[in-house]
Amino acid sequence: MNFESFVNRKIKGTLNKWFGIEFTYRSETSKVRKLVLPYCIDKGCDIGFGGDKIKLENCEGIDFPSPYTKVGNAKVDIGCDVINSEIPVPDNTYDYVYTSHLIEDFVDTKNGLEKFIRILKSGGNLVLVFPDQMKYEAYCNKNGQFLNPYHVHKEMGYDFMIQKLNEISSISYDILFSSNCVIDYNVVIIIKIMK
Repeated sequence: MNFESFVNRKIKGTLNKWFGIEFTYRSETSKVRKLVLPYCIDKGCDIGFGGDKIKLENCEGIDFPSPYTKVGNAKVDIGCDVINSEIPVPDNTYDYVYTSHLIEDFVDTKNGLEKFIRILKSGGNLVLVFPDQMKYEAYCNKNGQFLNPYHVHKEMGYDFMIQKLNEISSISYDILFSSNCVIDYNVVIIIKIMK
């Protein structure tokens, strides 16, 4: 980390600790919105949106009742702990399921994917946005940002996610779009799921 990043990080940390000043950061969704919106058609949901849903109409926000991130003002429509409990939505509800920077927090990635796929209609789009962990760590170190302590897989990235999708025997899929770290450290995979 360079000196400027170090000082910036220390100043922000001190202002937050002593004066309660919170700093907001641009959401990961805001970085990829233009790429993924054409695939978020009809009724859908955004899981783990942290206040910045992929779109405001026909999109239910699923997150903790009080999300731990503050990247927008959209309200939670369905409050739940997605990692530790089932999503309280019937099977085959949505035409698309969008999730950004949540799947890397699941210890069991396959289980997370299965939760998302369960509420997706057959033929629907699963839109995954997540970090390539090695590139994410390098980016944070270079820019003096704190690492997210909830990321659990050092090998998280495009190939890791494809491997986990291939482990789900109850589906077939077509990749409609992918972008591997064209935007920072973000991997975007848009998948049509057939059950």
